[in-house]
Amino acid sequence: MSQVSDDLTDLPGDPGAGEPTDHPLDDATPASNGPAGETFPPALRKSRSQRRAEWRQVERARRYAARRSVRFPIFTRSILLWMLIFALCGVAFGASGAFWWAHFNTEVNQLRDDTRDFEQRAQGALSAIDAQRNEALRQIREVIKPVEGELAKINLIKLAERFAPSVWQVTTRDEEGKPTTGTAFSVATLPDESLMVTSYSVVRAATLTPGPGVSIRKGSEEVTAELWAVDPDRDLALLRVERGEIPVLEWADDDQQARALGTSVFAITAVGGNGASMSTGTVLDLSSAGIQHDAALATWHRGGPMITPDGKVLAVASMAYNPIGIDGGVQIHFAPPVTSLCIRVLICGGGVNKHQREKKAKEAGLPPPKSDSQFTTEAKN
Repeated sequence: MSQVSDDLTDLPGDPGAGEPTDHPLDDATPASNGPAGETFPPALRKSRSQRRAEWRQVERARRYAARRSVRFPIFTRSILLWMLIFALCGVAFGASGAFWWAHFNTEVNQLRDDTRDFEQRAQGALSAIDAQRNEALRQIREVIKPVEGELAKINLIKLAERFAPSVWQVTTRDEEGKPTTGTAFSVATLPDESLMVTSYSVVRAATLTPGPGVSIRKGSEEVTAELWAVDPDRDLALLRVERGEIPVLEWADDDQQARALGTSVFAITAVGGNGASMSTGTVLDLSSAGIQHDAALATWHRGGPMITPDGKVLAVASMAYNPIGIDGGVQIHFAPPVTSLCIRVLICGGGVNKHQREKKAKEAGLPPPKSDSQFTTEAKN
């Protein structure tokens, strides 16, 4: 607009800009200069100052109109341009936002579709993994089956001390007054007393009147035991000791006993540096009378538990039990099954055989023993 103003200041016809000062109505112009020889009356003639003032007024109006004709369109066009720019930016941002929102919704819908059956697929994957694991274990068992018995022996020999809290050494005297020993293991326990099974041949002299005392020993601890029930035919005896919380070993169930033929068996004794040791053998024969095995036994093994490779009590170790009456030699032994305890020595649903306790107490001239309700066997048959 400054350029426009400069140009307007130099417009032709401006008397102050070098234009001629003569004018048709000047004082020096004759009256006959009018058209067709007309003459202007003296009243219509204007002075030079009047003409200049009129010219300046007209010129000022013309310049003002020129400035307005240039200023306002430029201002208007600038506003429209900025509005257009903002509108284009808004459209661009709106379009990009709509695009990314649509893309986000598409991804979310795809994720929902992918995870709709996730739980079902996860269960299928877990089932497939379990199937593969079981198949791998089966193949491993097939491969190591020839040496499975030896591996079980090694593992159980190392874990013999695991059974130490449940087995105690039995000390007493025989009919000749000589010291004798064996092993007993817990079959029922209370906070202040327990029932323990041993071999009848170990405590046979204690059934006489008078008879030697019986005690159980673990390290430096020794507890007096009371003979409560016996089964001479199966070489079994039951002791009551005033020592509670002796861990009870779990018995093998019927299925494990039926499948014991040809498997490894381990005779545990309380004699050993770790409180227990074991002798390994194989089940050679299986019948209702008991098991026949080739595990090496010493006198201190008598009455101890004979366990399966998975640590369940299968029978009671014995060097006197012989249900068939045939001598098998020093390498072959019979062992009464652990379930035979429930026939005469234990009432497995309620405790010690009451009839045997009362009979022994009567023969010894002792008061009647405690009732069955005070004992419950924890052994699993």
